[in-house]
Amino acid sequence: MAFSQPPDAGDIRATLALGQAEAQTGSSRTLNLPGGRRITVSIPAGVYNGQELRVAGQGEPTWQGGPAGDLILTLSIASEPVVAQSNPGMNEFAPTEAYSAQSFPQTAPPPSGYPPATAGGNSPYTAYPPQYNDPPAGATQPAFTTPQQPQEPMYLPQNQAANQQPSYPGYPGYTQPGQMEGQYYSPPAPDQPPAPARRRLSPAILSLIIVLVVLLLAGSGLIYYVGVYQPKVQRDSATATAQAYLTGTANAQNSVTAQANATANAIASATANAQATANAQSSATATALQNILTSAISGTPVLNDPLNAQSGSNWDTLAPASSSVGGSCQFLNGAYHSNMPARGYFQPCYANTPTFSNFAFQVQMTITQGDEGGILFRADPNTSKYYLFRIDTNGAYDLFVYSSSQSSSATRLLNGTAQSFKTGLNRSNTLALVAKGNILYVYINGQFINSASDGTFSSGKIGVFGEDATNPTDAAFANAQVWQL
Repeated sequence: MAFSQPPDAGDIRATLALGQAEAQTGSSRTLNLPGGRRITVSIPAGVYNGQELRVAGQGEPTWQGGPAGDLILTLSIASEPVVAQSNPGMNEFAPTEAYSAQSFPQTAPPPSGYPPATAGGNSPYTAYPPQYNDPPAGATQPAFTTPQQPQEPMYLPQNQAANQQPSYPGYPGYTQPGQMEGQYYSPPAPDQPPAPARRRLSPAILSLIIVLVVLLLAGSGLIYYVGVYQPKVQRDSATATAQAYLTGTANAQNSVTAQANATANAIASATANAQATANAQSSATATALQNILTSAISGTPVLNDPLNAQSGSNWDTLAPASSSVGGSCQFLNGAYHSNMPARGYFQPCYANTPTFSNFAFQVQMTITQGDEGGILFRADPNTSKYYLFRIDTNGAYDLFVYSSSQSSSATRLLNGTAQSFKTGLNRSNTLALVAKGNILYVYINGQFINSASDGTFSSGKIGVFGEDATNPTDAAFANAQVWQL
């Protein structure tokens, strides 16, 4: 077997000598490849001289870490049996023949134009050559789209000359050791037939040729008229018609566009009018809500307490030592203070007389320390049932209804942020609540904030509180006023 390394890196080419009997009935060979590798190939029955067998992935790597090339075997069929032997003309890495081979598909020589198309069924051979992509920048080996499958036989298209010269001992073109070059057999040139004698044309044939030329010219004119001139006239007419149609279409589109613009303007005008109406209605609603407080506090309050000392309202007084969590209700420095040092608790401080049903309650609150405070109304201190409105130093507020002293019993009716609230510590803010039946209106510094509807409680006491959300809190209150409605 003759061995060669082709110029396309990675492929190994070798010539495999076969006898006539092996070519007709098939055979198998075990080949030693460079690097000590050994594979077994099967020779199908009916192969022909010059046919190539390709074993994918059995060549050398195309680059370090890259995919391996293919082993390409060119079959040389001798006119008489060839004895298997080592090739004395190759180096120590040349393949040698020995042992029996593994099974390859026993098929007839591939037809012209092989390999077959894959449409309509799967080919038993892998498509060749594989399509490789260029390696990404900085990559150690290129990406490829078709993986190589080791030891998979593949036939090439039969575009090789049938008389390709084999190179094995005993056959012309084989280079023996010491020879400079091979000798090749050149088949004798075939005999050339004598040149035919020239014949002169008869007058009848010349006349026929002239008639054919005339007919050809007349036919050419007819073809020009039918195939060129008349279609051009028709195209020109069609173009004019199309232009007229396009002009009419453009005019129609302009009319439609004008109508659409008019409609859009009408819609925009209607939207603007609706927005103006909505703004007017919103303004009227805000004015009406603002007037609820203005009307409620326009009369004489039934409770008017500066909260600088104890009064006839009988406000709670509670020392820190009397509270399980250290809370207190005390008159200090001309104000009524609710103090809570325990995180997660608030300290309610009630006016024990009188009770109110429909009313407006207003009081000034200053948070001197900590987190938040607020007011209580329609309260029953003995059962811890009440409405509670609270607001923190950032203006975030909530309105709850409590059915017990536990926070798990509380239902939140409102929440949000009051823009009219003066944020931070030691800032005085006026809290106001108007209760009319089931409707509860909340105001901060005279501005309407929000409202809720709830009929859980209809009457009760009023009160104030300070709450420790994350820090010990002290809330000071002054000028408590109540108006009956």
